[in-house]
Amino acid sequence: MKNQEIQTKSTNGKIIKGLFTLGGTWVAIFSPVMLVMMAYIIPFGDAATRSYILKIANTEIGKVFLCLMISLPIWCGLQQILAILHENKIHPKREKLLTVGLALAWTIHAIYILFIQT
Repeated sequence: MKNQEIQTKSTNGKIIKGLFTLGGTWVAIFSPVMLVMMAYIIPFGDAATRSYILKIANTEIGKVFLCLMISLPIWCGLQQILAILHENKIHPKREKLLTVGLALAWTIHAIYILFIQT
C-alpha cells in the first residue's frame, strides 16, 4: 500500500516540471540565435533583411515561435529563482502557486498579445 502512495505522490506535477525543463532546453538552444539576430543582424542589416524578419514574425509559425520564446524561458527562470531562494533558506508562502501562477499569467498574456489582439 505504501509503494502505491509513493508512486502517486511522485507523479504529481509532471506537466509543470516538464515545462520548467522544456524552458531550460529552449533557452539553451534558441537564445543564442535570437541574441545574435537582435544584436547584429537587425541593427546592422539592410532594409530587406529587416523586412524579411518582420514578414516571418507575422506568420502563424513565427507567432508560435515568438510565443514559445517569450513563455518557456519564464517557466525555467521562475523555477531557478525559487531554487535560489530555497538555497538561501527563504521559503515564500504559497511558492508553487506563486511561480506557476506567474508563469501561467505571463504565458496567457503572450498568447493574448500575439494571437488575439492583432
